Amino acid sequence: MDAANSGLIIATNFEFSDGNGELFVNLNGIEIRHDLQRVLDEARQTATRLTGRSLGDTATHVSFVSPETGTLTFRGKSWEAGLTVAFIASLRQQSLSSETLITGIVADDGKLLPVGGIKAKARSARAFGATELIVPSDTDSDVTIEGLRVTPVESISDALSHLAQTQRSEQ
Repeated sequence: MDAANSGLIIATNFEFSDGNGELFVNLNGIEIRHDLQRVLDEARQTATRLTGRSLGDTATHVSFVSPETGTLTFRGKSWEAGLTVAFIASLRQQSLSSETLITGIVADDGKLLPVGGIKAKARSARAFGATELIVPSDTDSDVTIEGLRVTPVESISDALSHLAQTQRSEQ
């Protein structure tokens, strides 16, 4: 959600290079609250736990792609699930479809915690061109947006399984 309580979709790129476990962030003109580093670090920790990959000898470079106009301000942590999924996909060198988006807060064990503003996020997802929005199963997902399927899942692992299944059926 942005400062106007609208859902946001921001492209994010992950690159890995030799290093000592550092985390570098390129904001590209996007204003982020102080908790960005914490959320990215939590996403990185979850991604390494779920993939079994150590990043102790790797520097991680995260770049957010700027919107074409204006400056955006992120708030809240509901974008943590998307960052975690993108992190894992990058570690596995897998591409993700922009037709399926995800929102949610990630607990230490990978479970997705409920978030608010699902209707606004669903509208933004559909306006972006997505056909599916993955949400935490404990979130009120009784949202109807024409052309958008809202799919509740329990955890990041379930979301990854769903995404893999979706990609296989599209091929």
